[in-house]
Amino acid sequence: MLWGRDTERAALDTLLAQIRGGMSQVVVLSGEAGIGKTALLDAVAEAAADLRVLRVAGVEAEAGFSFAALHRLLIPYTGDLDVLPPLQREALSVAFGLTDGPAPDRFLVSLATLSLLAAVTARGPLLCCVDDTQWLDRESLDVLAFVARRVHAEGIGLVLTVRTGTEDVAALEGLPTLAVEGLPQADALTLLRSVVGGVLDPKVAAQIVSATRGNPLAITDLSSSLTENQLAGALLLPEPLPIGSRLEAHYLQQVRRFSTPTRRWLLVAATEPQGDIGYVTAAAGELGVPPEAADDAERARLVSVGTEIRFRHPLVRSAIYGGATSSERRQAHQALARATVRTADADRRAWHHAAAALQPDEQVAADLVVAAGRAARRGGYAARATFLARAAELTPDERARAGRLLAAAEAAFTSGAPARAHLLLDAIEPTLLDATGQGSRLMLRARTFIALGGEQGMAQVPATCLAAYGEFRTVDPDLARDALLGAVDAALTAEYLTEGTGLRQIADIVLDRAAAEETLTDLLLTGIATMTVHGFADAVPIVHRATARVAAGELSDPDLLRHYVTAITASTRIWDDRTRETVLHRAADAARNTGALHTLETSLYALALHETTLGRLDTADELLLEVQQLRSAVASTPYMWEMYRSPEQVGWRAPDDARERIQRAHQAAVWLGMGSSAGLSRIGLVILDLALGDYAAAATVATELLDDDYAGAYTRILPDLVEAATYADDRAAAGQALALLTERATISGTPWARGLLERSRALLAAPSDAEEAFRAAITILTPTAAVGDLARTHLLHGEWLRRQRRRRDARAALRTALAMFEDIGAPAFAERARQELLATGETARRRGPETAGDLTPQEAAIAVLARDGLTNPQIAQRLFISASTVDYHLRKVFRKLGVESRRQLGRVL
Repeated sequence: MLWGRDTERAALDTLLAQIRGGMSQVVVLSGEAGIGKTALLDAVAEAAADLRVLRVAGVEAEAGFSFAALHRLLIPYTGDLDVLPPLQREALSVAFGLTDGPAPDRFLVSLATLSLLAAVTARGPLLCCVDDTQWLDRESLDVLAFVARRVHAEGIGLVLTVRTGTEDVAALEGLPTLAVEGLPQADALTLLRSVVGGVLDPKVAAQIVSATRGNPLAITDLSSSLTENQLAGALLLPEPLPIGSRLEAHYLQQVRRFSTPTRRWLLVAATEPQGDIGYVTAAAGELGVPPEAADDAERARLVSVGTEIRFRHPLVRSAIYGGATSSERRQAHQALARATVRTADADRRAWHHAAAALQPDEQVAADLVVAAGRAARRGGYAARATFLARAAELTPDERARAGRLLAAAEAAFTSGAPARAHLLLDAIEPTLLDATGQGSRLMLRARTFIALGGEQGMAQVPATCLAAYGEFRTVDPDLARDALLGAVDAALTAEYLTEGTGLRQIADIVLDRAAAEETLTDLLLTGIATMTVHGFADAVPIVHRATARVAAGELSDPDLLRHYVTAITASTRIWDDRTRETVLHRAADAARNTGALHTLETSLYALALHETTLGRLDTADELLLEVQQLRSAVASTPYMWEMYRSPEQVGWRAPDDARERIQRAHQAAVWLGMGSSAGLSRIGLVILDLALGDYAAAATVATELLDDDYAGAYTRILPDLVEAATYADDRAAAGQALALLTERATISGTPWARGLLERSRALLAAPSDAEEAFRAAITILTPTAAVGDLARTHLLHGEWLRRQRRRRDARAALRTALAMFEDIGAPAFAERARQELLATGETARRRGPETAGDLTPQEAAIAVLARDGLTNPQIAQRLFISASTVDYHLRKVFRKLGVESRRQLGRVL
């Protein structure tokens, strides 16, 4: 048993101790080929004999088969699927091909895997050992990475090995990693002496250890390839030594010494991904190779033959396969295609036929298309993309080839590989597609721009969607309508950064087209276009009709998720907070129901922004925590991470580095081409400057925002501009803002809008009229959800009362404002209220930290959900963690808050 250095041994000892104690631990063992990662994995599995141990190894030839490795890992517990919630059980069953059903979302499969492993640990701790993760199929790798980021208090151990310098395994980035390096010199010399039977010259030994850099596999195999005279120092060692990147060539040299039958047998074995002895024997027989041809390779310890075939090291397999000629590889694949007869292995048979094909072959390509369909039904879109891409290569007809490339790109995008989808789209000759294909290609290109998060990516989307609309317009009205909706949504997101077109141009097209029927999509498009071209008054009735239909709860989940972004954008612009909140909650529920984590992430972020605008900052924090957890499960760039930090929330919270955070978010949004997000960062600055009393700066930024007022996008900044300009003694600017606010708030008619209008009127009113306006604003806003604006109204009223020398009345208003700001967690506004109180002659103490403030964000989120009546499994599904982790955190919450039951949480939270 080889444990390696003290550092590695200690880390793995700690991992096992934590697992035995009921906590979960994850470690990625990273290192070069032969460095000892598998030996460490063997050692930790052996030391965990008292635990349940699951093992699986990635196989390069199996990487194209969806969920293959995950299925092999979980086979012992597929009988426990009944313990899972119905949606999760169905997702995992379909992914493994155990049942038929709609293709499952891969994130729902991930959550099901986490739930299954957590259920297994109810019977005792569990260790999962995964070797050669660089060769796992994409779906299995993503699921295991998801699980690794979410285990905490289940007693689950995950030890994964990955070879450095191989294919991208970005899914593992950020996980605890232990770099496995060569053995120390003393240990390396000990290992070398243990494998050399005869005389070993000390200088030769030192040369071998130095050249191999302590790589155990290189030491073992190099020593066995040297002669007794070389080891004894009587003959010079070969130069260069077969180590490092040359180790594979060393294995190939060994293989070439074998007889032709043995080499052929080894090639067939290396080509069969499962190590299936029956298939290898049958295929080798097709080539005239008897089973005993494997004997020499076994004696050389390159391979072991039992119920399945195992190679000494993955490098042996790759050396054999890579060292064969293309003709020899095709013969092996063809023989295996004929030998692979089980119905369940039809996809592998199709793949072998494809690998054996020398030129385009429609029958082989068609078989791959069928295999791609089977993969899609299991939710294996990465495998579907692989099958279709190869099918396209083998397709004789140019137009059919273009169509299959497009289908492959769509599958790659669905699998979460937008970069691969982008490359496949580049391989398509657009003129070979019909109008529907052209439009589909353009819409997919637009989605890859968004998903890749590249420089100015979003800025290119509106024009791309508009071009797709042009292709669809005469052939498919439904697709044309969806493309136009995509163009509008993208233009609202990109705003002033849009390239190649603009919202006004798109709006003109919307209003010029003659819709055959008034669908929900048509209503939303017309509402936004009318607001853009004709103004607020004409648009509001249309927007109300459209958003009411979205909020009514009559849409299917897919229809709701198609329309919710436009609906919340429209409702935001007319100050309809109730409709916006209803739509956002329905969208989040629909995304959870379907396992659509990308959509859930964006809907929860939008809901967090909604809560922030209302001043419900703690709820916004809980939502942002969920968003952060989801961010770690989906692909994102550093700029996308920055953009999702809610700069408006930062403005309200006003930490010491608030400006730096807001500036980073602004830079990220501009780089991505997301003008609306850049606008959010500027709104964050306005809030921050108002809280700190820098009214001139707030007025400047607010004025700049309104200069870029895309179809009423910054209507909600008008009350802030009135306040900032008034306090900066720029009554002309304040008056202009009030005039526009009066028009829009009156048309909107919602209590939130009317209350803010009264507050803004009070700021500019004569002393005889201001008191009535302030009281009207407070009366109107009090029943609304806008607690932040109500607190600010009390503050402004108190400040006005103090300037009127009504100190007693001012103190009452300012105390109310101070208490509200402290309750919602807006320290800079609270300090502004406190300073005003001091100016009235009253001392206001800062509120001390409360017990609830000691909770971590995750503990707070769990506590709130428990307070609201959700069970542990329901909280686990909501936060994408396990029920065991919920229980662990909830026990800590009870201790911190001094409560004994969930019923008592309402009293202290």
